[in-house]
Amino acid sequence: MIMREIIIMLKSLLQFIAIFMICFMFSPNFSYTEETADTSSFIRSHTSGGVNIRLRDEYWSTFERQGTPTDNSYNFFLIRARAFVDFKFDNLMFHVMGQGVKAFDLPNDSPFGPGGLYFGASGNDTGPGNFQIGEAFISYKDPGGVYLKGGRIPIRDGAEVLYKDAKKLNWVIKKRLAERLIGTWDWTNIGRRFDGGTAGYSNDSIDVNLFGSYVTFGGFDFDDGLWKDLDDVVIGGGSLTLKKDFILPNTQFKIFNYYYYDDRNPAIARAGDDIKINTIGANIAGAYEVGSGELDLLLWIAFQFGDFGDLDQQAFAFIGEVGYQFLNVPLNPWLRLGFAYASGDDDPNDGDNGTFFNMVPTNHKWYGSMDANAFSNLADAYFQLFLKLHCKVGLSVDGHLFWLASDDEVWIGGSGPFNNSVFGYAFRNPIEGNNIEKDLGGEIDVAMTFNALDFLTFYIGYSHFFGSDGVEVVFDKEDQMDWFYTQATIHFNVGK
Repeated sequence: MIMREIIIMLKSLLQFIAIFMICFMFSPNFSYTEETADTSSFIRSHTSGGVNIRLRDEYWSTFERQGTPTDNSYNFFLIRARAFVDFKFDNLMFHVMGQGVKAFDLPNDSPFGPGGLYFGASGNDTGPGNFQIGEAFISYKDPGGVYLKGGRIPIRDGAEVLYKDAKKLNWVIKKRLAERLIGTWDWTNIGRRFDGGTAGYSNDSIDVNLFGSYVTFGGFDFDDGLWKDLDDVVIGGGSLTLKKDFILPNTQFKIFNYYYYDDRNPAIARAGDDIKINTIGANIAGAYEVGSGELDLLLWIAFQFGDFGDLDQQAFAFIGEVGYQFLNVPLNPWLRLGFAYASGDDDPNDGDNGTFFNMVPTNHKWYGSMDANAFSNLADAYFQLFLKLHCKVGLSVDGHLFWLASDDEVWIGGSGPFNNSVFGYAFRNPIEGNNIEKDLGGEIDVAMTFNALDFLTFYIGYSHFFGSDGVEVVFDKEDQMDWFYTQATIHFNVGK
C-alpha cells in the first residue's frame, strides 16, 4: 500500500508540473524572443505532426468445446487512424495524439480468439467505433541529462535506451526486449496507455529511470478504451541501464524493479484479495560483428515476490535468445533460436503462488502470433528465420513448441487487464473428468512485408496452432487453430 501511495503522489506531482508549465508557456507574461515575434512563423517552426492509418482484415478458425452454441470460424475488419502534433520549444515538448477506431462484423458467438474479446468488451456490438485521446503529455529534457515526462504516456519496459550508431542492437532492444512486462499493446485496435509520469537521468554511460502510473482501459474495449483509468491498476518502478561499451563492446546491461497493484473486483475474485507484486530482474542485450555476419543475443531473468491475493508470490522467469545473420549471401538469412520459461505453481494446497505474473505486457510479440499464451506457467522453445527477398520485401517464419511449466497449474492466456469487467488473463481449466496435460503443441507463423512506397506498407500473414494433449483437454471439439490476415499501413509526417 505504501508503494501504491508513492506512485500516486509521483503521478500527481508530474501532472501538476505539466499543467504549471503549460500555463506558464501560454501566460500573458511569457515573452518570446525577437526572432519569434511573428506568432504564426513561430508555431510553424516549432510544430510537427503526423498521421498513421492501419487497415486490417482477419480470418479465424479457432479452438472450440463440445456442447457450446458457438461458431469457431469468423472474420472481421479493423480500422485505426492516429494523428499527432508535437510542439517543441527549447528543452520542452508538448505532445497530443488522438485516434479514431472502428470494427466491422465482429462475431457474436466466438469460442476463442480476439473476435469475441472485442465483441464482449465493447457492449456486445458487432460494429463498435470511437474517438479516443491516446496520448497527451509534456516532456522536458535537460542538456545535463535530466528528463521528465508527465500526462497520458506510453511506457515500454526495456526500451528506455536506444542508440544512434547501433542498428542491430536497437532491433534486439525494440523487437525482443521491450514490453515483456509493461507495454502499449498496440497490436490490438485500441492499445494501452498510462496516466502518470517518468523521470530520469542519462549520460554517455548510464541511464536511471523511474516511473509511476495508472493503467488505462484499452486493448479490446472500444467503448472506454483510453478514456479512463482502470479502477485501480497501478504500476511503478525503475531501472538502471549500463549503456553499450561501458562494460563490454556493443553490450547493454540493465537491472530493474517493477511493482504491480490491482484491487479490481475481478482481481480479488481470482486471487482472494488485492494483488501486490514486485518483480526484480536483469537483462543483457548485445550485437557483434562475427565473421561475415552479425551475432546477436538476449538474456533476461526475473524474480517475483509479494502478494497474489491470499497467497505469497514466489515465482521466476528467464529468457535466452541468440541469432546470426549472414550479410554477404543471397537473401541475408537471419536465424534466431530462443527459449522462454515462466514458472507455474507446483502445489495448489500450500500458501504460495509459484505462477509467474505477466503484468501488462505486449504478448503478441513473443509467444506465438496467435496470442494463445501468456508468459505464465509456460515453456516456449522457438526459432525465427528472416529473409530479405527484395529491397522492399521481407519474409519471416517463426516456430514454437509450447508446454506447461507445471501440470499443477492450468494453461493461461492473455495480455493483461483492459477493463474493469474481466481479470485480463484467462485460466483455462480442463473439461470435467480430464486432468491437466503439459504438452500444448506448436505454432508456425509466416508473415510477409512489402514496403510499396515510403508511406505505404502491406502485410500478409498465416499462422497455425497444432494443438496437442494440453489443448485437447480444454477444447474437445476442435484443438487446431488457423489465422490469416492482411494489413495495410499509411503513415507520413509533416513539419519540423
